[in-house]
Amino acid sequence: MPQGSGRSGLPLNRKFILHALPALLFLLWGVLYLRNGDLSAALGVAPDSDATRWWRWGLETLLWVAGAALLQQFFRFVIYDRVVARAIGGPVPEVLKALTGVLVYLVTATLVVGLVYERSVMGFLAALGASGVVLGFALRSLIADVFTGLAINLDRSFVIGDWVQVNEGVSGVVIGQIREIGWRCTSLQTEEKTIVVIPNGLLGLERMVNITRPPSAKRYEFSVTVEFSVPPARVKRVLMAALTGLDDTPGFDTGIAPVVLIEGTSSLGVEYLLRYWIHPWEPVSPTTAEDHVYSAVLANLHTAGIALAYPKRDIYTANMPTRQFDDHRTSDLAKLLGETDLFSPLSRDDLADLAAKMVRDKLPAGKTLVREGARGKSLYILIEGLLDVFVDTDHGEERVGRIHPGECFGEMSLLTGERRSATIRPAVESVVYEVRKKAVRELMERRPALADILARLLAERQLGTELALHQSEEDHQHEQVEGFASQLVSRMREFLEIRLHPARHDDEP
Repeated sequence: MPQGSGRSGLPLNRKFILHALPALLFLLWGVLYLRNGDLSAALGVAPDSDATRWWRWGLETLLWVAGAALLQQFFRFVIYDRVVARAIGGPVPEVLKALTGVLVYLVTATLVVGLVYERSVMGFLAALGASGVVLGFALRSLIADVFTGLAINLDRSFVIGDWVQVNEGVSGVVIGQIREIGWRCTSLQTEEKTIVVIPNGLLGLERMVNITRPPSAKRYEFSVTVEFSVPPARVKRVLMAALTGLDDTPGFDTGIAPVVLIEGTSSLGVEYLLRYWIHPWEPVSPTTAEDHVYSAVLANLHTAGIALAYPKRDIYTANMPTRQFDDHRTSDLAKLLGETDLFSPLSRDDLADLAAKMVRDKLPAGKTLVREGARGKSLYILIEGLLDVFVDTDHGEERVGRIHPGECFGEMSLLTGERRSATIRPAVESVVYEVRKKAVRELMERRPALADILARLLAERQLGTELALHQSEEDHQHEQVEGFASQLVSRMREFLEIRLHPARHDDEP
């Protein structure tokens, strides 16, 4: 709440004047009249009559009540809304304001009994105490709600605006933002904008977790189950890459590394526990963060060819079919090659031949795979893990991107011998496959038409973004792509040291 403003948006001084002015005017009039006026003459009765005495008592009582009202408004709009709110950095709960008003009127009633009516104050307090005991038994649940709300406000473990988690016994868990702490209940607003009203007495009995304070990263976790046939080390590598890849996402904490653990086993397979840390609602909510994590996990598992476990019953009268991707199996590697843009034009036989000649390499985190400026003669495909891309700048080496499973890199170095444009290191333990110059040269010697096809694909990838930004005409774009592709064919012929012939229709793969 901005300083100097109340709930209705009016400045505090204006709100105080509007609420206190009637009581103030009546108080001034009553004091002046009692001092200078002749009440018996106004009533037309004797000065010492009962009527005069009763009218004076009534007027003095009203004056005391007006003074109490004036004092209560002063506490509400000046002391609480200005001084206390500024000191605590937030709005003062209504329950404290209401309790102050009750105390002011109780003290006023006691003074009226003793000073105006000249009765025993002790008798009045005794009668008030007896009435309080009777009401206490009758309204004990309501009183418990009131005093629990008061304790919450005084302790300030939870304040208006905090996100909290409340365990409502058999009703389950409620997560919401505190909107108001009232006399009897506290109002929470959930992520779905639903208002949940919880009695204060229940908050005193159930476990209540403050998610907002202290303002630090909070741990969240969930489990996934993978079949027994997949090696645990491989699953951990894929899941860790998925979690690590989210450290650039707003709200995810980068100071605490995510964790992947084997939680146990079930009839379906091995259960893996994933732990990650976020700053709730700053700016991402736990639900949105969980969506990011699930999406990354499913994408990485899909690319690695690992399926989540599910209930099944199979009966085979022949050989068992392949259920999981095996990066040692040539047919699976050939399928992976065919999913890349560069090698998608190859025939099934050519893909199988190239896959059989790929070299597998498992890299520990932090080991340099390629270095910026070095000459290269190969292309890499990431199967599992996560790779960081670095470039040298005036401020030193900086990370500029990441390579995720299923992506390939280094095609210009493979086909033209171009120097590496960046340094690449694994962020976590990773598995890559290398396609070397010799394997591609042997393939092109058998399929000369591949040179033109691959050159055109490279030209389109290299010039695509630049041409789109310049919004060139379609004919002009076609000419630029064809010209660059022709240059690439010449560079490929020179680098691969083979004689490339014009493509023939019967040679096309």
